Order: sequence, then structure tokens, then C-alpha cells
Amino acid sequence: MIEVVYVSNGKEQKQYIHRLLERKAVQVLSWDRKITDRILSYSPDVAIFDVESLSYEELLEKMTIIKEIQPDIKIIFLVPTILEKEMYTMIDSQVDSILEKYQMKENELRQVINHLQHDYFYLPISVHKSLLERVQELKKTNFDIFYQKLTDNGIEISIKEAHVAYRVKEGLRNLNIASELGITEGTVKIHVSNLYRKLRIKGRRNMIDFLNNLKSDSFIDKENKEFNVIS
Repeated sequence: MIEVVYVSNGKEQKQYIHRLLERKAVQVLSWDRKITDRILSYSPDVAIFDVESLSYEELLEKMTIIKEIQPDIKIIFLVPTILEKEMYTMIDSQVDSILEKYQMKENELRQVINHLQHDYFYLPISVHKSLLERVQELKKTNFDIFYQKLTDNGIEISIKEAHVAYRVKEGLRNLNIASELGITEGTVKIHVSNLYRKLRIKGRRNMIDFLNNLKSDSFIDKENKEFNVIS
């Protein structure tokens, strides 16, 4: 049986969690100064924090301690609503899932808890779009940096070849590259062949290593003389 603790700062929250989980399936704890020790004393598989009723800064501090002592514990944040800025902070904090408290349906929380044991990560539907947009922005930024590295190293290839080279660098196979770029696998093979010739490299592994080790003066901190490169 999966051991679950639920942490909140209000008696009314007990009624809420018992609507989602059977009483015998969860240990309800009230927030206090010794909450970290109390949680760890149960050696739970999952700890659910009702963020609405807790101090966010203290919560992150306690969660970090818990993760250091019991790395395998899965932590869920229940939030009333979530802002984009808060979302990124929560994700960075090693939380394992973020759920919108008032959107949860009966048995849904139990399903999430079960899936967490297989390393699933849940986010509210409302933040999926903004997160995907952010991922696309980061991909474009990383490609722009990669292309600048090519230029600074005197490597003259077309923009199409650069897009293929970027994905080769990431370890993608030709079929996956074709799918991402919306071209045929045959076209990808032609670009890869051109890259071998222009880079004067033999073997895909050698090409991956070469592309991943490109450096560029464009990303040197001029004041501290240190590299500041995003790979």
C-alpha cells in the first residue's frame, strides 16, 4: 500500500482530502515547526502539501530538506490557481506534480498518486500551453546560440543543414529529425552527408562530439573572461 501524508494549515482541509482519499489511505498532518520530522517519521511514499493554506517560502525550505533526507519521496502541491511565474519556481523546486485543488475529481488524486510511482509528472491543464510555448522559445534560443557558434568557428553551412546539425548534436536519428523538420528522411540523409563533407568528419559519433564541443567568443563574459555558454 502506498503511504500518503497530507499537510495543511486548517481543520476544514481534512474534510477536503477525505473527499478525495479514504481516511485509512492518508495521514493528515497540521503544519507546525516540526512538520519535517513528523512527515519523515511516517516514511511516506507521497507527501501532499495544500499550498493554499501554507507559507510558500517555508514550504519550499521544508520540501528541500525532506528531499535531501528521503530522495525517493514524491511531493505533490495542491494549488487553488497557479501563475506562470509561480509554476516555474515550483518546477525548479523538485516538486513531482502540481494539481489545481478545486479541479480535482473523485478518484483522480488516487490515480495521480499511483502514476507518480512510475515517474509521471502532472501539471494543471491551464499551464500546459504556456509551458509548451516556453519550451519552443528555449529551443529557438538554443538553436540561435548553436548557429552563432558555427559562424564563429568559420563553419559555413546552410540554415537547413544547421537545423539538421543541431538535431544530430542532440542525438536524434534521421527519421526523428525528418519528423521534426517536416522533411523526408532521404533529405535528412543528404544534409548529413553534406555535413560530413563540410566538417571533414567521419562517423556520426565523431560529428556529435564535435558539434557539442564547439566554443564561441560571442559568449565569453568580457569582464570576467569566463565562458557563459548554453549547450
